Amino acid sequence: MKKIWNSFIMAFSTYSISPKTQMERNKDNTSYILIFIPLIGAIIGFIISRWAIAYPYLCDYAVLPAVVGAVLPSILSGGSHLDGFFRTVDAMCSHQTRERKLQILEDSHGGYFAIIVCVCYFMLAIGIWSEMPVDGLFILSYGFVISRALYGFSILTSKHAKESKCSVYLPEGILKYAQIFIMLLYVAVCAVSMINLNRGVGTACIIGAVISFIYYLIVSYKEFGGVTEDSAGFFVQICEVAIPLAALIAYKRWW
Repeated sequence: MKKIWNSFIMAFSTYSISPKTQMERNKDNTSYILIFIPLIGAIIGFIISRWAIAYPYLCDYAVLPAVVGAVLPSILSGGSHLDGFFRTVDAMCSHQTRERKLQILEDSHGGYFAIIVCVCYFMLAIGIWSEMPVDGLFILSYGFVISRALYGFSILTSKHAKESKCSVYLPEGILKYAQIFIMLLYVAVCAVSMINLNRGVGTACIIGAVISFIYYLIVSYKEFGGVTEDSAGFFVQICEVAIPLAALIAYKRWW
């Protein structure tokens, strides 16, 4: 029980805006961390859905709600996944050797490539959210769980890059397979919930998540020789744009 509790504390300390702890990052404190990360996505999704109820009474235009939808997930996650996105983009845009790219992932200094891409990323996200119908926000709220569940699934099942620190998250023996099952269960429950709300839009969101996941694996293996914690964070950010984009396309086609 102590390992589970420590993993819970570490998950919210590392991957949310909650106060940080001084716990050591080792197997005893991180063996179960991946199963709690999607719960942070559930909290983000809940807050987004409450915002969907409130903002029509508070805002006369679409810009402010779009900014909240685009920025709030990164704020609530403490920028943890955005940091991985920043580093991964910087490494990819450097066009250096694989070894050098892995070194860039460890570098705390950001390059101008990453800054440009991040600005474009949020502009695109705001544009997508500004076109989203209010009903779409309730569907998208499940996407924050899916992105983090697939984040954990990739770390549990994919090859890790040579310099990756993801191994600290891997439990031993049957616990690994139990966590894989839990990740798939998160995805399945959220996918069914999306489809129940709107069959066409929900299906499009799932397709968007799958496409972004495949793209993430291709990038990770090609650029780094496997997944890293940073490239997994890159995936979360990409997925959280791909899902709203797919939903918007579906609305324009079927709504």
